[in-house]
This record gives sequence, structure tokens and C-alpha cells, in this order.
Amino acid sequence: MNKLLDFFVLLLLGALIGFNASFTFIVAPLLFSHFDHRFAGEVTNLIFPYYFASGWIAGIIIYTLIGIKSIKDKEIIKKYKGFIIGLLLLVILHMALHKSILPIARGINYQYYAALEEGKEGKAEELKSKFRKIHAFSSSLNLLNLALEIYLFQYYFLRRRDLKK
Repeated sequence: MNKLLDFFVLLLLGALIGFNASFTFIVAPLLFSHFDHRFAGEVTNLIFPYYFASGWIAGIIIYTLIGIKSIKDKEIIKKYKGFIIGLLLLVILHMALHKSILPIARGINYQYYAALEEGKEGKAEELKSKFRKIHAFSSSLNLLNLALEIYLFQYYFLRRRDLKK
């Protein structure tokens, strides 16, 4: 049973790493380099809510799997303290991106295009500047999430291997 739970924890973390890397370094850059920025933004507005939600949902599932493991091994929380803290941070960051930062960025982006359509160039430039700041912050958190996911995968894999010895 423990081997199966470990497999699912590592599978979920590996999937998160793959999704994060592919969306960050392949999908988004390809969209913005091959399509109009407005269309590419609309496509990413469709994809990224699911991507961010998958991060915190997978984190909660991993917490549940660790909880199931703790029924048999009461010391697991002590053994995986760094992992659990990192996982908590990952869930919080994915929730922040999904429920706070993404809606703010969307709102600013919609206001930007509305200002452009109304011919308000000054307001549009101001909104574009705000969007760039939000996007830079979001991208930084996303890269932090990728680093956390790699850390969590490595921590769990190595700790699991060390505990077998």
C-alpha cells in the first residue's frame, strides 16, 4: 500500500513539473510568438485557470495521500516536515495565482483593450504598465512554483529511498 501511495505522490509531483514547464516554456511562448497578442492572451486566459487550479488540487490530493500514510506510520509528519511545509507553500501559491492574481490580471487586460477601442491611448498605456507588473509578479511566482515542485519531488524521492535503508 505504501509503495502505491508513494507512486501516486511522485506521479502527481512529476505531472505538476511537466505541466508547469510545458506551459511556461513551450505553450505560452509559442502562442505569443505565432498569434496576435490579443488572441494569444484569450487562449491563455482559457488554459491558465485550469493549470493553476490543478496545482492546488494536486497539492491537496498529495496531503490526503500523506494523511493516509500517517494512519500506518505516526512518525511520517516528522520524517517529511520539510516536504509538508513546501507542499503547503505550493498549495498557497497556486491558490493565490488562481484566485487572486489571475483575476486581477484579466480585469486589467480587459480594461486595456476597452481603453484601446475607445481611443484612450494614455489610459491604455497606464493599464498596460500595470498589467506588465502583475504579469512579472505572476511569472515570478510561477517560476517559484516550478522550483518548489522540483524540490518536493527530489525531497520525497530521496527521503523515501533513505527511509528504505
